[in-house]
Amino acid sequence: MRYWLVMPAAGLSSRFGADGPKQYAPLEGRTVIEWALAPFLADPRCAEIVVALARDDTGWIQVAARLDAPGTSAVTTVGGGAQRSQSVRLALAALEGRAGLDEWVLVHDAARPCLDAHDLERLLGRLGTHPVGGCSRSRRRIL
Repeated sequence: MRYWLVMPAAGLSSRFGADGPKQYAPLEGRTVIEWALAPFLADPRCAEIVVALARDDTGWIQVAARLDAPGTSAVTTVGGGAQRSQSVRLALAALEGRAGLDEWVLVHDAARPCLDAHDLERLLGRLGTHPVGGCSRSRRRIL
């Protein structure tokens, strides 16, 4: 099963209370977004990752330099929107003509770094054959 990933990362993190966006906050030797991307980068079924960034993003270039590893999924970027839903739509538009009609597109927020590979496997296993799709409401419950 091949899938694509859309990762909205254009948020300003205004409630986070830090000097910059939450996705670039340091966390155990990496940034939050690097942890959020990790299970997808390591999964050979992930065809490509599209990250939607704020138009004035200054943190991505350092992260991108660390992500370029042999055998990982390709990561491309698009300009995001003012709202998360707009960022998702812009990233989906970037996949038009590349992702097949029968392929899955997962959406995972850049500020959610704790998805482990087992939970991703459960999500794909339980919902991969579903005709419409589904969502993970929490780390432990898949609908």
